[in-house]
Amino acid sequence: MATTTFTSSSFTSAGSFFRKGFQNITTIVVLFLALILLFDSVRVNSPTQTSIVTTLGNITGTQGAGLYFKFPIISRATVYDTTVQSIECIDGVGKVNCKTLDGGTKDLQSVKVAVQVSYVIDGSKIKELYKLVQDQTTFDNVIVPATIEEALKVTVSKYAGEELVTKRDSVKADLEKELQERLDKFYLKLVAVNIVNFEFSESFQTEIDKKVATQQQVLQKEEELKRVEAESKIKITAANADAEVTRIQGEALKLNPQILELQKIQKWDGKLPSVVSGTDPIISLPVQTK
Repeated sequence: MATTTFTSSSFTSAGSFFRKGFQNITTIVVLFLALILLFDSVRVNSPTQTSIVTTLGNITGTQGAGLYFKFPIISRATVYDTTVQSIECIDGVGKVNCKTLDGGTKDLQSVKVAVQVSYVIDGSKIKELYKLVQDQTTFDNVIVPATIEEALKVTVSKYAGEELVTKRDSVKADLEKELQERLDKFYLKLVAVNIVNFEFSESFQTEIDKKVATQQQVLQKEEELKRVEAESKIKITAANADAEVTRIQGEALKLNPQILELQKIQKWDGKLPSVVSGTDPIISLPVQTK
């Protein structure tokens, strides 16, 4: 049977091998950690981003677009998107908590309102905003939808059901005002409000349609009346002008009777009549003497 003999040189070689292996692993780990720290200390903001930088939990500054360095591990950057955000409160399109919104009118009619709201964060109040909300998705998912619903209920309650249709511009203006007052608390700026649709009960909608059609007919009749009155004024003006011309001509004939003879000459076609009255010739010709 063969036996294996371990000499001191064999143990020395093995120890050297393990030491080199450990050194290589250590080097790899150190390089890996160094790369992590390097990447963590460098960050870039796009032109549409603004950041709040905190060090050990304290706000140390704000950053716009560009390349920045920060202390790794102990520093943190919270990024906000400064582009216009849009929320649609419409069935089948809007968020789970922002579907078509229910409201009650001044005359106790139930109405569903579909709206689209655009807003943007106030970049000049970024520090104040950070103290309220660190995760910007909270605006889209919670704050703004709840604000829209609250403002919409207040606005709709100021109008009768019919007025929501006939005074749509006023409703929109009031909704914008109500929304902005509430968004100011969260350092958000309203960009646009679009009222997509009002949906009433079937019976009330039919009643509104009839009233709107009646109002359109009244407007058409008013326009027709204005047209007739304008045409009448034109005819009266023309008749007055003709009468004035006749009066002026009459006055002229009284002052100068020969004008009538001149008019006869201007209208004469050059042919003599077959019968001429001696007492009342059409044209008086001068008698030539030799």
